[in-house]
Amino acid sequence: APLSVAESGWIARYASAHAATPMGAAALGVGRPLDFEGGTSNPFMASSLATFDFQSNGIGAGAHQHRINTAKALVDAFAGEEDTEAAAAAIGQGYDLAAQIQTAVASYSSSQSYPTTSPGVYLRDAAILIQGGFETEVFYTGFNGWDTHTNQGAGGGIQADLMTRLDDAIGTFLDDLVDMGAYDDTVVLVISEFGRRNFENSSQGTDHGHGNMFFAVGGPVKQGLYGPDLTETEIANENWLDYDLDFRDIYKEAVGFLGGDPLAVFPEAQEKNNTVDYL
Repeated sequence: APLSVAESGWIARYASAHAATPMGAAALGVGRPLDFEGGTSNPFMASSLATFDFQSNGIGAGAHQHRINTAKALVDAFAGEEDTEAAAAAIGQGYDLAAQIQTAVASYSSSQSYPTTSPGVYLRDAAILIQGGFETEVFYTGFNGWDTHTNQGAGGGIQADLMTRLDDAIGTFLDDLVDMGAYDDTVVLVISEFGRRNFENSSQGTDHGHGNMFFAVGGPVKQGLYGPDLTETEIANENWLDYDLDFRDIYKEAVGFLGGDPLAVFPEAQEKNNTVDYL
């Protein structure tokens, strides 16, 4: 049966209903994820906050601010067709937003030292927006390189380096949230788009599978393990692990925590339904 909403990503649907301003949801360093596709709002997306600005050039560099002010005045005075007026308004909004973000970047102050690799640089940008008082409710970022199949349990190597980067970045971000007084209001969900098999291959690694896991941290998170337990038979059976907990049920609780309507954001029927209760 067709869904009651147009094809779109869950963050786009949430933003359209509950965080419709340009800064209501933000994707940092990851382009335009499918989660942001569709909807009726225009969430913020940038490779980095520092570069989200109108750049000057070598010709008359001293007049850069004058050029910006002139362009803003022309946009503000524009009157014409409905579509072009909407475009002009969007351009004007871009000028204003760039100035606000650069002010936040310049005024950001923290005792934390973020890693200079992803996702540390992206989580630092999220911290800048939080400290800057922006109304962003959902932040989305990530980093790749996880398609490893060998030497996964070793203390060194690609997998170990990725885990260290993830741990350092999230640990620093959480400490920064504590310093800003935002820890008790923030949930960090760590996800992957593919799962793993439950047995080791011939290269001391694991191959792609169905079963997966989420990892949640933050002040509102209840400690513990959630979802149906694996049985000894499932663990012993070297095969594809099926899923018993639909990832949408994890997102639904996050949507409810934010004050949104989970069923409006996820109206489709699911084969498996669980109340997770991790928040």
